[in-house]
Amino acid sequence: MTFDTTAHIRKMQPSVTKLVRHFKNKGVEFSPSPDDNGFNNVTFSIKDKIVKISDHSFYRYSGIAYIYKDSDNNSVEAIEVTDEMYLTIFMKPILELLLK
Repeated sequence: MTFDTTAHIRKMQPSVTKLVRHFKNKGVEFSPSPDDNGFNNVTFSIKDKIVKISDHSFYRYSGIAYIYKDSDNNSVEAIEVTDEMYLTIFMKPILELLLK
């Protein structure tokens, strides 16, 4: 079985659209296309700041799938990280910091 990046990006598109809209409202432009050097990056830019993030990281081809929290009875509960959670909890703060 091979990983279908196109299908994966399509599945994430509603969450990506929401994140992009958030930054667009702040004047940040988004480009999902390969950059001038042919690397597969997504690019966020505002004024003279440009942030490039690899497709692999931005679209979470691999990475965090679960977070864990302590339960009341001294056990640990696994919580699945959804696409929306990943983009909101992990990617959004990174981009906000880098695009200040």
